[in-house]
Amino acid sequence: MNYKEQIKANELITKIRIIRYVKKEHLPITEVAKSFSMHRNTIGNIIKAFERTITQANQCMLLSSGVQNSQEELITRYQNILNKKRIPRTHKRSATRKSEKAIVTLFKKKNIKVGTVQMKLILTRRFGKNIGLAKLTIGQLKGIYKRNQLKTEITRSANGERRHLYDYQAIACFAFMHLDVKHILDKHALPQDIYDLLSSNRAPIYEWNLIDAKSRARFTAYSYGLNAEFGFRFLLFAMQYIRATLRNEEQHIRIGIDNGLEFCLGSKRKEDEWNRVLAVLNASVYQYNPNFDIRKNLIERSHKTDDEALYIPRGIYMRDKYTFHQEVINYADYWNKERPHTGIGMNNRTPEEVLKQQGLIGVGRLLRFPVLILEDTIMQLRKCNRVIEFEAYAVQNPEIIQKSQTCQETRRNIEDQFYFPFDAQNVLTYYPYLEKYTKEFSLFSYG
Repeated sequence: MNYKEQIKANELITKIRIIRYVKKEHLPITEVAKSFSMHRNTIGNIIKAFERTITQANQCMLLSSGVQNSQEELITRYQNILNKKRIPRTHKRSATRKSEKAIVTLFKKKNIKVGTVQMKLILTRRFGKNIGLAKLTIGQLKGIYKRNQLKTEITRSANGERRHLYDYQAIACFAFMHLDVKHILDKHALPQDIYDLLSSNRAPIYEWNLIDAKSRARFTAYSYGLNAEFGFRFLLFAMQYIRATLRNEEQHIRIGIDNGLEFCLGSKRKEDEWNRVLAVLNASVYQYNPNFDIRKNLIERSHKTDDEALYIPRGIYMRDKYTFHQEVINYADYWNKERPHTGIGMNNRTPEEVLKQQGLIGVGRLLRFPVLILEDTIMQLRKCNRVIEFEAYAVQNPEIIQKSQTCQETRRNIEDQFYFPFDAQNVLTYYPYLEKYTKEFSLFSYG
């Protein structure tokens, strides 16, 4: 075999043989070069490397007779004569070692195990565009993932098929909605440092979301605790806001909820009570069947996006209740107006774009829905909900309304029950489409 073939098999042994032929047996370089089918200058370079980089003691040991060395000892003593690897250590367009180390830390130690596109989004949301790690391109991130063998877990259905929850082309906006609560301090979803910060900043720990199945538009509130009144007040206020803004009273809204204590807790009686009031707004709720109903997956998936686009990248800035509130307000705008959604039927559009393309009027005002902290606003929500609760009561009890026109005691009882601070205003005219009830059950009027 010639020299090139021999060094592919064992470079160190081949060079040691050449050195011994020249230095120990004193063979002419030309003869050695001919026997190895190599250039004599290559032999000269090998001898120079041996004399310059190997200590005198190790040189003598190699050239001495009867000295036996294992393969490991040869590599330890004479590795400096090996050829330097020509593989580029870096590239001007690749990520720096510091940046690569930071990405590996986020993926492995911080447990942010997402793909390159999602990692780019997290970095941009955390640092802003073209700042720090956010300057890394998708191509650079792909290189980092490949070099460090960073692989994400892909979840598939049992048969590999995708099941659509709705016919998204056929349904209308705000025909089907879902209401759910996310526990922010879920240790399985957030890195430990973000969890530690959010658990000590005295900010709310529950996130209430009402999402539209068609457009993915979302209305959000937060709270420190869970109870059914929070769920009812938030839902009723959101329905009032939608009706007052879009004037789409003819479109029935069907809202899915789970069986949690913050909603109806699986109680059919309580569900009927909620629907009695929501009927005034042409809306209704239903409770998921826990055995097979997968429609809740729509809102559950949005909670994962909250972790990836809000709490993981922006959690470090939520130092107290005020900064927490500012971040979630900004995120609500980001979700509804800036973030392209890749879900079925969305085609990389934002909820705002979907709503406008559906021809709805008042979309800008609709998406300015306030991000509430329910403990701070529960009194205002109760006041706002009174007119709807009274209307539901009036429709349910027409005989009592009729009696109140002549019986002062009945009238006062109704006023006390619904906390009306006046007795001379017709609250039934709050919504124009309720005029039929106004004419039939006129309770409060001037004069």
